[in-house]
Order: sequence, then structure tokens, then C-alpha cells
Amino acid sequence: MRYAFSVCYRQVVGEGTPPTERFLEHMGESFPHILKQLELPLSLWEPYRKLCQSHIEQIRVFSGAREGLEWLRCQDIRMAILTGKDRERTEQILAYFDLEHFFTTVLSSDELNNPKPHPEGIQLLLKRLESDAKDTVMVGDGVSDILCAQNAGVRSIAALWGTKPERLRQFSRPDYFASDWADLTRKLQALL
Repeated sequence: MRYAFSVCYRQVVGEGTPPTERFLEHMGESFPHILKQLELPLSLWEPYRKLCQSHIEQIRVFSGAREGLEWLRCQDIRMAILTGKDRERTEQILAYFDLEHFFTTVLSSDELNNPKPHPEGIQLLLKRLESDAKDTVMVGDGVSDILCAQNAGVRSIAALWGTKPERLRQFSRPDYFASDWADLTRKLQALL
């Protein structure tokens, strides 16, 4: 994300220092919404998306993620993804890393009228999963994830291994914090 944002910023905006750290503060939100927040042209979107797709091999799956997802699947937990990414790129990433089979459904920001932190995404996922808010937990590494969960009335766990963990601690009040996948698994196990 850092690489793609910097390259596209220089292509579209030109000279100057790309506001990469400010960009990363908005992870989890839709890219067009992030651009509006940063007062950058929407014309950054398409080259950014294409560059991310052509360099998918630079993405790394977090340590413990596959094992954690497998444990959850063995517990018969229905899992969904609510992402700020677009549908095409999300599906590409899930297929590339062979992760799609873990998730019952996926919902991307370009499929919503109101992306995170608005509760629309979680509300749609609750219907798709045939789940009640009281039986649902949102795990997220962005402030918008935690706010979305709160707006939808579901419990939240802040994943502190993401891009900006200090922002999660400073600007959100999740029900729980998890330091890594092992810690997340323990917290989910306790909730079960």
C-alpha cells in the first residue's frame, strides 16, 4: 500500500512528498473516502488499484493468520470479510493466498452506499450470515472497523498487529484488544 500510494501520488499529483502516513491512518475505509479526507484527486484511485493488483506478491499474510482461521473454521464459526478494498482486488488477494474458503461471504466498499464506519456493511453481513448482533464480533485493525462495529451494535476486537496500532489505542474503544493471532484466538475462545 505504501509503495502503490507513493508511486500513484507522484504520477497524478506530481512533486511533493506523498502523505503516506496520513493515508495509512485511514486503513479500512474506502479508497475514495480516504482521498476525500486527504483532499486528493479521485483520479488516484484507478492507478492505485491497478498497481496494487500488479504487485500482489508484495502482500504478506500475518503470522498465525492461517492457523487462526483454520481453528475458527473447525469451531463452525461463520466468518465474513468487510473491507475498504474494492471487490475485484479483494477476490484477487483471497484467491492468490488461498484464503477464500475460510469465509462465508465477502463485502467490499464498492458494494455499499455507506462504507465503514457506517454500520451498513455489518448490517448486510448479519443478514447474509443469519446472525444476531449480540452473537457477532468484528475484528479489525483500523479505527473505522471499531467504529463500524459500535455503530452496528456488535462487539469489537482491535487487532494491534495492523498498520497503525497506536491509532486504535488512541481513537477507538473496542471491547477487547488482541496483540497477535494467538491472543485473538484466546479471546475468541473465551467468547465462545
